[in-house]
Amino acid sequence: MANLTISTFEIEHSHQTIKSNRGAEKQFNCFKCYACSMISNAIIRLVPPSSDLVDDVREALIESYELHKAFLLWAKPNPSREDVSSTMEIAINNFRDKTEEFRFFILRVADSKLVGCVGLIIRDIAIPFFEFGYWVRSSEMGKGYISTAVELLEEYAVSELGAKRLEIKMAESNNRSKLVAERVGFEYEAFLHADRELPSGKVDNTHIYYKTYS
Repeated sequence: MANLTISTFEIEHSHQTIKSNRGAEKQFNCFKCYACSMISNAIIRLVPPSSDLVDDVREALIESYELHKAFLLWAKPNPSREDVSSTMEIAINNFRDKTEEFRFFILRVADSKLVGCVGLIIRDIAIPFFEFGYWVRSSEMGKGYISTAVELLEEYAVSELGAKRLEIKMAESNNRSKLVAERVGFEYEAFLHADRELPSGKVDNTHIYYKTYS
């Protein structure tokens, strides 16, 4: 795994309870978790959602529409600032309430440029079991930022959140995403036939990659 640094913005010694959609609960020490932390190595840092990032995220999404539209149902050619701000607010609330997803934005250490996004979708907190989601800015594609971000967040999920299962799923035709899963050492687990519809309307199959931890 990548070398991991967690920088705390504030110190809280209380325990917080995370609740999944299924109602299960699990406690984690807030001192090392979520919005109080920034995860980094020498190349990138992962920062929690913030209203300060709205303009940078919007710029990245507009730039990357042609790349994203093949697989991301929410991709728009020119998302408004209001749309991006609303989505950011949802991500902030999810972080605060510890529900749905823990989303991080990927900033390059050298110049603080926003190069992508990576998140842990809560699938079953009782295990705990998370699914990765990610996207890269088109001008920064092929530079290894997503693979590095997944490795950093994997280490964080296991060491700080106690994850027992992590999963990466993608459309069969999404070869770049499959390469990320293989590059970071996830094992191929399953093939689901005709279980997703792409933005184009085409029905595709799904590949599932996973790692488990004792």
